[in-house]
Amino acid sequence: MLTPRLTSFLLIGLLALTAFGCGSSNRLREVDLRDATVAVVAAIPPHPRVQSGDPSEAAIDPYDPVGSAIRVGTAVNKLREAREAQARLDSAIARVDIADQIARRVLLDSADLIGFEPVSDPDQAEFLLDLRVYDYSLVADSFEGATYFALEADVLVLDPVRGRELWKRRIREREVLDASLFGLPAAAGNVVTARALSRLSEEEMAEGLERLADYVAGRIVERLQHDYYRSRRDYEG
Repeated sequence: MLTPRLTSFLLIGLLALTAFGCGSSNRLREVDLRDATVAVVAAIPPHPRVQSGDPSEAAIDPYDPVGSAIRVGTAVNKLREAREAQARLDSAIARVDIADQIARRVLLDSADLIGFEPVSDPDQAEFLLDLRVYDYSLVADSFEGATYFALEADVLVLDPVRGRELWKRRIREREVLDASLFGLPAAAGNVVTARALSRLSEEEMAEGLERLADYVAGRIVERLQHDYYRSRRDYEG
């Protein structure tokens, strides 16, 4: 589905929209995608960025040497856990081609909803669905605090024959990562902490990455479908 020149990669890890409208354009009313051939091209980071912990946790306070020693010791343990978790995450990422999964789901799900014909070769397509994911990450301000999923991307529909940009949406999302989205049991609680993530097995991380990939794809498809149908109503009305 993706050619070597088109792919990098992503993950994980969104959920309440923060700023979906800025940096947008919509000329979809000028074309009819139904029954047209469409291919996907994608530039997605190979894995999600993971950031956790507050640097001040390891700071030395000369007025509180005992407290500092406790905090430093705790920070060292957290760092060890985080490194071990990153190793498992790296192994999970090697098992799941998240970039391909996102691109494939966006293409096929959009085809089902809009009615175009998906093709694998961009050179044979009448239109291109261009996914540009700049950053997606799991961010925790502290090891025990809530983890957030953040996404920054541009999604475009291009007319390569005429060299036209028909549609563009800038996506900016940040939302608390909940257990259901990542596929964790109810016993894990509603909010996923960095500590909870660090204790997941490689298998659980792989499943969570797949679910997040599907979620990201769903958000992109939802916006494209909305704008395309709106353009049809404007055109036909």
